[in-house]
Amino acid sequence: MDIKINKVAKKNRKILENLMQLYLHDLSLYFPIDFNSNKGLYEYDLDPYFDNNYAFFIKSNDDILGFVLIDDNGDNNYEISEIFVLNNYKCKNIGENAVSKVFNKFKGNWTIKAVPSSPKAESFWKKTISKYTKDNYKLLHTGKYDRAEFYFSNNK
Repeated sequence: MDIKINKVAKKNRKILENLMQLYLHDLSLYFPIDFNSNKGLYEYDLDPYFDNNYAFFIKSNDDILGFVLIDDNGDNNYEISEIFVLNNYKCKNIGENAVSKVFNKFKGNWTIKAVPSSPKAESFWKKTISKYTKDNYKLLHTGKYDRAEFYFSNNK
């Protein structure tokens, strides 16, 4: 499967908002996320991803398989804020492939914080970052959830 990352155009914001609802619902398995019963949705501010940060759809051909949100923290410091792959595309190396494309696009210092209380997320990031950096990364566990945080540079 040929995987591409395409910047989300403002005209496609609603598609990203819809995918975000699926993502946040999945995350609610691991820790409490407030659901707005009056609006019937989880709230997430996507505005920064159309201003100073980046939102990409993960695609194959014309099909959207998920998304990646990247925070640009200035001075070539980046963070993957969120990554989501639709359930029927998981476990097919799509997330790993998309993340590698993001890393190749943005050279600098990276911070990745795995979903708290999710051994599956930590395992994904460990495998993906280890492979991408050839084991040249730092891993810390922080906070009340013992969250895995990965740090590396691809500034070469």
